[in-house]
Amino acid sequence: MLPLLLTVKLSQDPLNDGRISPFQCGQFIEYLCDLVPAMWAERLGDGSFEGLSPYGFAHLRETDFREHPWHPWGATHRALYEQDPDQRVGGAVSMRIRVDGGPPCTVGLAQEGVFVERGKPLDFHVWMRQEGIAGDVTVRLRHEGRTVAATVFRPGGEWQRYEARLVPAATQAEAALSIEFRGPGTLWLDSASLMPEDNLGGWRPDVVAALRALRPGMIRFGGSTVDGGRADFEWRSTLGDPDRRPPFRAWGGLQPAGAGLEEIVQLIQRVGAEPLICVRVTGREPRDAAEQVEYFNGAADTPMGRLRAANGHPAPYGICYWQIGNEVSGEAYEQRLAAFCQAMKAADPTIRLLSSYPGEGVLAQAGDQLDYLCPHHYGCADLAGMAADFERLRELIHRHGGGRDIRLGVTEWNTTAGDEGPRRAMLWTLANALACARYRNLLHRNADLVELSMRSNLANSFCSGILQTDSHRLYLTPTGYEDQLYATLSGAVPLRLELEPGDGAGLDLSATRSADGRQVTLFVVSDGLEPVPARLDTSALGRLRRKVGVWTLADRDRAGEPDVTNGFGDPKRVAPVTSAVELQGARLDYPFPALSLTVLRFTVE
Repeated sequence: MLPLLLTVKLSQDPLNDGRISPFQCGQFIEYLCDLVPAMWAERLGDGSFEGLSPYGFAHLRETDFREHPWHPWGATHRALYEQDPDQRVGGAVSMRIRVDGGPPCTVGLAQEGVFVERGKPLDFHVWMRQEGIAGDVTVRLRHEGRTVAATVFRPGGEWQRYEARLVPAATQAEAALSIEFRGPGTLWLDSASLMPEDNLGGWRPDVVAALRALRPGMIRFGGSTVDGGRADFEWRSTLGDPDRRPPFRAWGGLQPAGAGLEEIVQLIQRVGAEPLICVRVTGREPRDAAEQVEYFNGAADTPMGRLRAANGHPAPYGICYWQIGNEVSGEAYEQRLAAFCQAMKAADPTIRLLSSYPGEGVLAQAGDQLDYLCPHHYGCADLAGMAADFERLRELIHRHGGGRDIRLGVTEWNTTAGDEGPRRAMLWTLANALACARYRNLLHRNADLVELSMRSNLANSFCSGILQTDSHRLYLTPTGYEDQLYATLSGAVPLRLELEPGDGAGLDLSATRSADGRQVTLFVVSDGLEPVPARLDTSALGRLRRKVGVWTLADRDRAGEPDVTNGFGDPKRVAPVTSAVELQGARLDYPFPALSLTVLRFTVE
């Protein structure tokens, strides 16, 4: 047995008068390159035939871009392929394929990299019109010359939507879909889609299941595409018939037309989380934000509620939390803030309002109407810096909040935001998970101030996403498992701890108590390269069950490397392992492993 390096005395005494809200374990969705496409069930890229475009951000440029473009297929030397801005359904253009005269030939378009599973139906649709084509248009799923599913259509001279159910006869990770016809003649194509029949409101079932298992209390929709440096998002354009929505690019990447703001809200509510919606301030008027609130919350007889009902959802969504602006600050924002608050509250007086970046001017102009101030904490590995910022904002509210109970909502946080290139892979690592766990302990300790927090980002996003997907698989990063442990095991009351030595021997600890007082849970972050033997004194907790539940997040292979991670080839190298230990009277001697997050749960008899 290694000599004890730390003694921890647990207590039932609250650390402060705060309560740990489930909203501290929030997640974040934004239109950022491949974030939304990573979760959407669509199997085709660029269904509107607008053309794919590279992302404006990179981890590894050689491998980042995984989308597959449409390409000419068949007797391509006989056909003319052009985007047609004058004949279209939803986007800026359609695709026109023309064969002029000569002997018959088969031409079309194809897209590679389509995952298909034997016996799993796919719903296909496309808008078409034609001139001069005598026969059918065939849609075919194929792999290495073998057709695994096919259907035929006979389009007419006017635009019409054609649908078919395709049931693949084989499983292939890299099938191709082709749309082909026998020329001469001209075929126009627009708004194509290939969706698995088992999609859940358009979302991948595995993503929905994984998100439910993460148990996020809140999920925020926002980001710099909505407001801030890259703002070119218009929420109204994502409503209504997906086939007729204009294509939208975020950070360069083409977004799936079907995954609009309303579908994102439906996903959030489907997994049992509370939505937090960020509204755009830049270039908008208070009326715009009020109409957005009315669309989601207004009765069906209000102007925007009627539009929502016409779009297929008569019942209001009842979204309570709204943030006014994303990463905007300064005098111009502060002077307009009160008008936005008033207009949005007029649309629904029950909503709770969040600022963008906090400041004295924000409280001076709208402190009587705001419920939360919202810093962003990128750089949370600097725990002392983050703690100092909490104290600065606590004092700001005390001095300028007018005595109102204004809380903090950290609406974005992570260890880094802007690191581009290979260095960004640190977000995948065990070390990153442990840094995030330290920050979560800090959130526990500041539960009387910080009610909401959203770790950034949810999926893919060049390493920051805790869900990593490809065309048909999914795994959680180490930080994803860390998120899950805090979301599922945190109690409601932060508890006081006594440590000897006072620096915690390099460990970072947080103790919480359940609302009913029956469970005390201890979170211990050990990010050093050596184990830390400790003695836990539980005498102040009262009579406990002897068996103590243990969850340990660490490297299964014990390589002693903080930069290990998960991947499709080994998705659970870093994943929680559950076990149990027994108390020795009122104490527990426990060696906290190197490079680990350990959670111990004590049950009060």
